[in-house]
Amino acid sequence: MRAIPRQLLIHSAELRKEKKGDWGSDGTEPLASLSHVRIEPSSKVIRDKNNREIQLAATLIYDCRNSRPKDQEFAEDQIIDFQGALHRIVSVEPLYDGKKLHHYEMGMIRYADKSDSENPERYRPGPYQSRWR
Repeated sequence: MRAIPRQLLIHSAELRKEKKGDWGSDGTEPLASLSHVRIEPSSKVIRDKNNREIQLAATLIYDCRNSRPKDQEFAEDQIIDFQGALHRIVSVEPLYDGKKLHHYEMGMIRYADKSDSENPERYRPGPYQSRWR
């Protein structure tokens, strides 16, 4: 199978990871600058390892021959910064051409601090907060 043509890989993005602070996430730090990738909007619904349904916001396509940096490794929970919008990688799917790795497809959702998504009750206003303004 031939590589994905470079004229279709029109986007650039930054690969980031969360910095861990004393109280959870403390922002993000850069890992690599990706070029010659493709980012497509998506509304695909997938299941995570806990069998919850997740609706993807976008899919990132990284071609093993034409995308840069070469031989980049991807993992779930890494962050993609694309045109100022942050997305979290929730699925990494390596696709092969016979025995050889051809490209990766990463499913992404809009980025929110992991503690926000695990505990949404934490940020709901309590019964007395409206009086404190």
